Amino acid sequence: MKLNAFILLLLLSCSTYAQSYTDWSAFGQILDASPYAGKKFRLQGAVKVQAIDPDASGMLWVRVDKLDKTMGFFDNMHNRPIRKNGWAVYTIEGKIDKTAKNINFGGIFNHKGIFYFDDFHFSIMNESGQWDEVNFANKGWESDTAGLTNNWHFFETNKSFIASITQDSVWEGKRSLRVDGSHARGIRSYGDNDSTGRYAEVNGIKIYYEQYGQGSPLLLLHGNRGDISDFSKQIPQLAGQFHVIAVDSRGQGHSSEDGKLYTYDLFAADMNALLDYLHLDSVNVLGWSDGGNTGLIMAMNYPRKVKKLAVMGANIFIDNTVVGKDIFRILKQQRKEFQDDSSSHGRSELRFITLLETEPIHRFEELGQIGCPVLVMAGNKDVIKEEHTKAIAAHIPQGQLLIFPKGTHEYPKEFPAEFNKTVIDFFQEGRH
Repeated sequence: MKLNAFILLLLLSCSTYAQSYTDWSAFGQILDASPYAGKKFRLQGAVKVQAIDPDASGMLWVRVDKLDKTMGFFDNMHNRPIRKNGWAVYTIEGKIDKTAKNINFGGIFNHKGIFYFDDFHFSIMNESGQWDEVNFANKGWESDTAGLTNNWHFFETNKSFIASITQDSVWEGKRSLRVDGSHARGIRSYGDNDSTGRYAEVNGIKIYYEQYGQGSPLLLLHGNRGDISDFSKQIPQLAGQFHVIAVDSRGQGHSSEDGKLYTYDLFAADMNALLDYLHLDSVNVLGWSDGGNTGLIMAMNYPRKVKKLAVMGANIFIDNTVVGKDIFRILKQQRKEFQDDSSSHGRSELRFITLLETEPIHRFEELGQIGCPVLVMAGNKDVIKEEHTKAIAAHIPQGQLLIFPKGTHEYPKEFPAEFNKTVIDFFQEGRH
């Protein structure tokens, strides 16, 4: 595989599953997967991180590319970053897809720090249940310095990271890879802005949030498997009118999770705890898709915390009256794709699929307890059926209904100017 193709594949992986870091880089090698298709594998590597930025971390990664040019197994340790200032061996295990073409693997490093990697091993489980090691070049950077780029492919996406072979600190042998990221700089973007991004330790997890603008507080809640960047077309305008608090929900974006079953009631409890952490008694809330579900439950369960609520493409329960049968077929197919994926990514995907299939579990009648003004929005081509959206608005005492003509579930991205004006007008005046 050509180097530029290799970089593209890992870029796509990292942008999709590592929350679009902009101050990161990576390296890796590629193996022919055909002899190992359908077999279990294990990647091991020694890593050491001298963090300058508290969020600096190293990670191992494995990606399997299938013959049909789609991605198979993937894990980049985004939910278990390495921050230990001392050598230790880390492992990724999984199963190589039966239609695998290539196996890509290596290391990732992000934020300001000095990162060390050494003694990589890739093994395949044989029929006796024993691990057979696969040969590949320069596993521990013991060859001369030419081996740095001859065998390992290095990104050039962020030239702040300087890679070299060193003898100063090693796990095994005489040499290791040293990456100097002490001057790493990333392009600041929504969802990945170290100048404003913070973590709140609430409900036993870390919730990542960013704050912009001044004025009345406005909490932004994104959709399923999304993050703060979903509101990239809203934050600039909203921050001109409000004190925007954009959040990565539990297990998504930069926020952590603790293994609990994902429910919208749990997400709402997280947001209630976050507002307590921020000493905010009452806020406006804008929720899109899953974020809208969470917002509705916040207004029911924590009524004093929600001053006004706007939701886009939300639902209060899930069945065939809410979405078309094709949605359930898609979710069933997604479940089939991930059911044999033992990686952390695969397990996480299954939990989010389960959330979509089974949640929320509330009733229209419960909406009657919402005491604040609520703007209920959807597109006329939304995945949420129009009758369900209308029923939500009708059951909320101060509910207002707005169906965007020619709009889909992605209306905030498709027509941001119109959407933003609608939301601003609602929160500022409470009417249209």
